[in-house]
Amino acid sequence: MWREFGHFGFAIEVACMKNQDMQESFVEKLKSLRNGLKEAFPTIDVHNLLKIMNKLAHYHYNKSKFYMIGVEKEVYNFLIENGYNPYTVYRWLLLEKVPEDIRFRLKQNELTQKEAMAKACSRRKETDESLGLQ
Repeated sequence: MWREFGHFGFAIEVACMKNQDMQESFVEKLKSLRNGLKEAFPTIDVHNLLKIMNKLAHYHYNKSKFYMIGVEKEVYNFLIENGYNPYTVYRWLLLEKVPEDIRFRLKQNELTQKEAMAKACSRRKETDESLGLQ
């Protein structure tokens, strides 16, 4: 197929395969990361991982504004040594919190990760408005 369209066709094919692999495997990658963190840091509560990853994700891109010490710095180094981008891991954790129907559409490749997050945020906003919380 890529011979007909030259390098452009090959690039599209590679991009499609990479996107498909990413859609399928972020849940698996997150599970393996959690297992690795449990082994390396048994004192860390996995349920509080979202709070820790929030700090690490923002530290990763704004190192001059933040200072990391203790366990957070060790977790950051663990992520970097094992080839994980802390901000990407944070986005994966946020995607776990989206409603089940949106997550299903994400797994079926009907939505991108960015679209799934946008739909979840708009739905949460609609729910808050209907309950009179805003």
